[in-house]
Amino acid sequence: MDEPRHEPGDGDPDLTSLHVRRAIGGDDESLGWLVERLSPLLQAQARYRLGPKLAFRCDPEDVVHDAWLTTLPRIAELPPRDGRFTPVLLKFLSTTILNRVRNLLRDYARHGTESLPPFDMSSDRSGAVTQAMRHERVDAVRAALDSLETGDREVILLRGVEQQPAKLVGVLLEISEEAVSKRYRRALEKLRARLPGSVFDELSPDA
Repeated sequence: MDEPRHEPGDGDPDLTSLHVRRAIGGDDESLGWLVERLSPLLQAQARYRLGPKLAFRCDPEDVVHDAWLTTLPRIAELPPRDGRFTPVLLKFLSTTILNRVRNLLRDYARHGTESLPPFDMSSDRSGAVTQAMRHERVDAVRAALDSLETGDREVILLRGVEQQPAKLVGVLLEISEEAVSKRYRRALEKLRARLPGSVFDELSPDA
């Protein structure tokens, strides 16, 4: 798929934001581009939040698929932040995933695996979402994330994807707020160097 051109006067070269605008206008190709672009980050988040025990029983890809089907009907309602849709869309999706995982963990703790409900994949967009999530670029971004040390990957997911406050991330990882910022910038530089022109370019370096 061709990348969108940034016309003079648009005021926003962020590729994801441009595609969100097109998707709001009904462009199905842009919807597919968005799923392909952001899903690797979301799958990594889902795996991290599920943990090894629950991820073995509940496919993180299904969690992300469910989040997209929840989000797509509401995409036109998302307001830009400082002219950009990327942080808003990523925050909405990651929060949807976080809430879903919390519900799964609660059900699992109470009743075991037999309580885990199946995901509803009946949407007419389900097939398109699945296809976009399995594009080869998804594997490349996933490999880049997996190449990071555990602490670096955690700070990217918590600070960059979920957009949690640095102070909270520091508490969760038991490091200082300053260390969170340094670790985040260092990890993001590694990801951008390994995979130029990817979704990592759209994560804020000052998150």
